[in-house]
Amino acid sequence: MPPVGKLGEKRGGLLAGAFFTSAAQASKILVGFCILKLIALYLGADGLGKLGHFMSLVSIAVLLAGGGLGHGVIKYVAEFKDSKFKLHRLFSTSVFYALGASLLVLVALFLFSEKISALVFGESRFYWVILCLAVAQLAFAFNILFSGFFNGLGKLNVNAVVQVVSNILALPLIWFLISSYKMPGAAIAMLAIFVMPIIVSLFFIKGMPLIRMIRWRKYDPGIGKGFARFGLMLLVSAVMFPVVEIVIRESLITEVGYSEAGIWQGSIKLSSAYIGFFSVFLASYYMPLISATREKSAITGQVIKFMLLVMAGFLVGGSVLYFGRHFFIPLLLSAEFNELENYIIFQLVGDFFKVSAYVIGFVAVAKAATKLYILSEIVQALLFVGLTFSLGKNIGGIYGVMYSYMMAYIIFFVICVVGFACWARR
Repeated sequence: MPPVGKLGEKRGGLLAGAFFTSAAQASKILVGFCILKLIALYLGADGLGKLGHFMSLVSIAVLLAGGGLGHGVIKYVAEFKDSKFKLHRLFSTSVFYALGASLLVLVALFLFSEKISALVFGESRFYWVILCLAVAQLAFAFNILFSGFFNGLGKLNVNAVVQVVSNILALPLIWFLISSYKMPGAAIAMLAIFVMPIIVSLFFIKGMPLIRMIRWRKYDPGIGKGFARFGLMLLVSAVMFPVVEIVIRESLITEVGYSEAGIWQGSIKLSSAYIGFFSVFLASYYMPLISATREKSAITGQVIKFMLLVMAGFLVGGSVLYFGRHFFIPLLLSAEFNELENYIIFQLVGDFFKVSAYVIGFVAVAKAATKLYILSEIVQALLFVGLTFSLGKNIGGIYGVMYSYMMAYIIFFVICVVGFACWARR
């Protein structure tokens, strides 16, 4: 039996991790809701529907920033934190990897800005917004890099302060951009919330000898290949669900119009806000634990413990949102989105099983099981699209899409549990 002091220390670490993650994510959720509210207020459901494709594009850019090295940095820092030599090599490798990947994305976005603008906004005159995204994704990359180091070293308090301060500073800028410049202002506001943390991070790293740590000769090809595996996993994540969203949104626009598509977009943004809390907590605290654990029995114990914790947390939060939906939806969006009150139960049930499946999915990420992770992403996408264009089409409209989402993640959760049980018993 472990000593009482050790148990208390573990519980304290878990509570501290939850507290700092909660503080950071609460500020992020607040800013996300402010953007939603301002877009709903100044542009309406129709405007939110038109901005939906750009939101998906920003999601892709954030996930792929720096070649998708975020989870890789957290994993390797957690493993190397007791070796200064390895940490120096890791930092140099991650900087060069992130810079190289970001420059490739920068060039691609500059070259195809007009075509991407036409695809995303329906007209090429907003190409300059794509150019802003091209520059902003450099900041996304280094924000993810520094955040990964802070989280991997267990400095969740530093990361939380960076997130909270940057989100507070972003609020007045977001209000000014959306109220003054409407559609393009809202697009730039979405970029601002991801750029601001890098500015705040500079105050924490200015006293660190980071520049002296960056040396090309310290680049480690082995770590670089590891980052590439994580990058491939995130590439699939970044492309799969946003592309699925775009396909389904286009179908909704054709079937029922921009306003209905905007209401569905509102449900997605609400969903991403609270799911973000669970995914950040699991990536910041749970994944490093799994990464450092070798025995299957210990991993199984952690999975069960964290799954019960996530389920309980979601049940509490989801129940509050559902029973208070007549208050929260007009408050967080606008009265124009009241129709969402009839369908949000399907989104919440689907999200409950989705975040529960995340607990198992992060084991694949922590162990860099690239093929398994990619397979799981493909299965999720195929389930959602397949059910939407079969079962959902028979039901029709938003109801059909959200019912299909719920069924897709119930099935996906069952697949994950069965797959994990088979792995654990081998």
